[in-house]
Amino acid sequence: MVDTAQHERSTLRHAPSFLRYERYEGGSLETERRVLDKLVDVQGAYRPGGSPAHLLRTFQARPALGVDNARLRFHDDLPEVLRVGYAQPGAEYSAAVRLSDASRAERPHAAPGLRRMAVRVRAGAEGTHDLLATGFPVSHAADAREYVAFAKAMAGAGSAVEQAFGLLVKLPLAVGWSTAARMRRNVHTAARHAVGSLARETFWSCGAILWGDAGPVRYQLRPAPGGTPAPPPDRGDPDYLHRELTQRLFTGDISFELCVQRYLDERRTPVEDGSVEWGESDAPVIPVALLTVPRQDLDAAAARSAARRVERLAFDPWHTTEEFRPLGNLNRARKAAYEASGAHRPALRLTPAGLLAPAGLLAPAGPPTPVTPRPVAVLQAPVRAAFGLVGRYVPWHRLPLPAGLRGLVAPGPSLPRAGDLLKPPLGALSQVLGRGPFSAPAASAPTASAPSASASSAYRRSG
Repeated sequence: MVDTAQHERSTLRHAPSFLRYERYEGGSLETERRVLDKLVDVQGAYRPGGSPAHLLRTFQARPALGVDNARLRFHDDLPEVLRVGYAQPGAEYSAAVRLSDASRAERPHAAPGLRRMAVRVRAGAEGTHDLLATGFPVSHAADAREYVAFAKAMAGAGSAVEQAFGLLVKLPLAVGWSTAARMRRNVHTAARHAVGSLARETFWSCGAILWGDAGPVRYQLRPAPGGTPAPPPDRGDPDYLHRELTQRLFTGDISFELCVQRYLDERRTPVEDGSVEWGESDAPVIPVALLTVPRQDLDAAAARSAARRVERLAFDPWHTTEEFRPLGNLNRARKAAYEASGAHRPALRLTPAGLLAPAGLLAPAGPPTPVTPRPVAVLQAPVRAAFGLVGRYVPWHRLPLPAGLRGLVAPGPSLPRAGDLLKPPLGALSQVLGRGPFSAPAASAPTASAPSASASSAYRRSG
């Protein structure tokens, strides 16, 4: 009889490498998925009314920079253990970079709070890879349950009294006093951060990603040595951060170091808990590459056109290869939200072949590339037939949320029209677990009339 422990070790060696590090609620990915589906339903129930048409980039309302001519170059002395996939010594790739406010609310650039960096690396045969990072090293929520509990506690909190009641009463009752205190502390610290220049900010991934056989890492993008210090922010200029970057790039390049911290163990460098910082004393920061935004005139017509192209991109931490897949409960929960919110982007349309992205976005013009949504149900023929029959009589958006979403991936009469993508059920999903643990709870359109700058709308991270 084969020894059980020996059999388990052998199975683990032959399993996908990410299974060595992830821990699933309920003991399996399938069980956890059912739990996350329920959390989707709960979060959708707490979404106030509003115009889903404003969800084009729900949690990145204030772009300060969008360029598609950046370069990412890996260091010649890249440690051998980190030479994985496109990460090779001396390898250089073009990249698109977006710097933005992490709040969906329209507010002055110089207002305190979190900022966000999104990078799309075009690595040729190695595919494209999105890196998303936010200006705070940890999430306010350890996992999806805490995130949804926070969103429920803050839902509809427009006034200071309502916000205080949500943070001090509703949140502790949902998650416990010590957890609520930690969440409030992270929220307040992040929301008070003043930014003088996005070129001098550090951005953290917060969650872990796989780095091939090297195991999990967290990455950060920090200002490269040298460069002009950040000036005091001009609170009177609503577009201050954009203007400051424009002045910098008119006279020289802007550079960030891409660095990683390697996994040690679940206590010091947890994969499943996004609220714990990986201490640099335990997991030293290792510079691996240099990201350079070249000198340019952001007011020129070509630069403005590039910024519009970048604005139409759907950045997603899951837009990568299996060697660099995101890890952890929050990343797994966020996967569906990214896919759903991506469907709200301009010029996307749904056809029987799937979601089609417009051609020419940082790629040569040509036929649009099909982007197949992730299946949320087993797509056997009987299921497709059932949705086809139901779709003849009941529009998908009038079905219960889980059934409606499953109808989206069942081809035939149940497919929605392009305009139906903006109806409330899918809009609700796009806000579930949002664009990062520092996302605001679901709210109406990102305009000045939206709920005031609560703690939950002043901060966010990725992903």
